[in-house]
Amino acid sequence: MNNLVIVIIDDESDKRKTLSLLIHRLFPKNRFEIHLCDSVKTGAEAVNKYLPDLVFLDIEMPEQSGFDLFQSVDKDTFDLVFTTAFSEYMEESVNEIGCFGYLLKPISLEKLKIIFERYSQSISNKKYLKFVHATNSRRILVDLNDILYCKADNNYCELYTKENKYLLTRTLKDIEERLPKNIFIKTHRSFVVNLNQVKAYQKDKSSLLINDDSTDENIAIPVSDSNKSKIENLFL
Repeated sequence: MNNLVIVIIDDESDKRKTLSLLIHRLFPKNRFEIHLCDSVKTGAEAVNKYLPDLVFLDIEMPEQSGFDLFQSVDKDTFDLVFTTAFSEYMEESVNEIGCFGYLLKPISLEKLKIIFERYSQSISNKKYLKFVHATNSRRILVDLNDILYCKADNNYCELYTKENKYLLTRTLKDIEERLPKNIFIKTHRSFVVNLNQVKAYQKDKSSLLINDDSTDENIAIPVSDSNKSKIENLFL
């Protein structure tokens, strides 16, 4: 959780700052990027611009309700935690919105810690992968289903999708830890592959074939001796 991007949306300045301070108190050594927003409008702009991992959202605000945020953002791209002084919104928040968490104000350090512990445990179950592009330092969001494979490039990682190639400011090991194990598999010390994109296993050549839609050609991904048995169990 070292580089989480967090957006806090609350019309009360002291509540925004207090929550931010609590997060820093919980994780004094972690480099979290926290954006404080005073309205649904500025919050939606921040969500669309910074592609946060977590959003803490107040419900009762003067101009718009927190629920109005979802008219402007895709709530499936981040985990949502409602922060409110009113328990009567819990049923709508959980059953209709499907929020990740619900914190009653004043927010306790212990309850906030539980939210982050749950988030840490759920990282590998996300629908999207978020990362910083090494070329332009922009944060990118990619649907896991679009990823073909990832390839090590020293302390960086090349990520190949159906339409693009990205250079990530993370190692292959870092990225592998953030990918669901039931979909992605390591075939070689330099390659992690999306199993849903595999067309065939070439046992004689020790490689997996992936179809590249952009060129309509097959890509051969090497399978090392140390990974051969698990690959053969899947495809033979």
